Amino acid sequence: MKLLDKKVLLINFIISLVLSILIFYLSNNQYLWSFFWQSLSIPPQAPFSDLKAHVYFFNCFEDGINIYKQKCNLIPLGGGAISTHPPIWLKIIQVFNLNSEINYNIFILTSYVLYFLLFLNFFFIFKNFDSKIFLLIFFFSTTNFLLIERFSTDLLIFIFVGLIIYFNSKLIKASIIFVISLLKFYPIFLVSIFIDNKKFFYIFFLAITSFILIFYLDEIASTNENLIDMALLIAYGSRTMIRALFYLSDKYNLFLNEGNYEFYRNIFLLILLFYSFIITILSYLSSFKTTENILNSNEKLFLIGGSIYIGTFIFGANADYRLIFLLFTIPYIIELKNVFIKSILSFSIILSINSFIFQSGEPNSINYFSKAFLIFGCKFLIFTLFLIFFGKILKKLNFLKL
Repeated sequence: MKLLDKKVLLINFIISLVLSILIFYLSNNQYLWSFFWQSLSIPPQAPFSDLKAHVYFFNCFEDGINIYKQKCNLIPLGGGAISTHPPIWLKIIQVFNLNSEINYNIFILTSYVLYFLLFLNFFFIFKNFDSKIFLLIFFFSTTNFLLIERFSTDLLIFIFVGLIIYFNSKLIKASIIFVISLLKFYPIFLVSIFIDNKKFFYIFFLAITSFILIFYLDEIASTNENLIDMALLIAYGSRTMIRALFYLSDKYNLFLNEGNYEFYRNIFLLILLFYSFIITILSYLSSFKTTENILNSNEKLFLIGGSIYIGTFIFGANADYRLIFLLFTIPYIIELKNVFIKSILSFSIILSINSFIFQSGEPNSINYFSKAFLIFGCKFLIFTLFLIFFGKILKKLNFLKL
């Protein structure tokens, strides 16, 4: 990816710095902080609550608490009191000494400046006018607002993923993916960006999965056990869908209950894996082979956002701020030839990244059920269409040819 003009970078940096300072200023006044985020349909928590949770977990760990099996009593009521993050976060807190107020504030300001800078740079990377409009919608979405308000782990991962597009070296890209897969396991799905080089793809896939399984298998099992299956409109993924079915089953005395929930959750995961395989293969077989077998820039960007969405949809229950990675798919979507698919997919994404607007009302009411059906339906439609697009990209590369 070509680097931006120095003047553009300077302007973006100044805007990023101003936005970061503004957020930091708001965080020092709880009333202004709450008022600002409530006005944007975001239920406010303590400033930068997700990052602060990592500091609390570190302090509990220092006090001898097994934070992966025991509750950390420093976590505010309503938060996840058992850590679901890899142990590298304990090292990050220690190395950067985030218990120090000065270091903590510098870390926050630096992270926000980098985040906004990378986000703003997309306005110049995306050449199509419609792409810029779509990007603007992303910027003012509840997904982005929530990510910023919480200082989610995904914000830091987004920074690293955003850097990937500026490097041509596969080794540098692979190194970045390796590092961020230690912050949170889902970036491992980014190995798909190397499918245009099958040899490198297979070598890197085997290397990174082997490393994580050998050294982090216990953490993966702990994460799976402690991960909260959110059944809210502001979440997506297989575990979110099955949890929503659980509550529906509980209300109408159907087959799902606490006794068999884990069994059916695993069955649902297997069904979704099978569904993903079938849709991708059917798309591959039904697509026409093109004479060009090199991926263009839009397809490469799509692989970044699409792989994260598909992978996290299949295996997890994800808060909607993780939808921020969908912005990498924008140029590919805008250039779709089928106007109907482009329109319905764009509509589904816009609703999905603003799901917080719909998160209201009595959960057992028809109104709430209708909104849930709409939002979950949109997220599943995105998932299905992305599988189809992956099949087409694989066909373009003739990937399954021996």
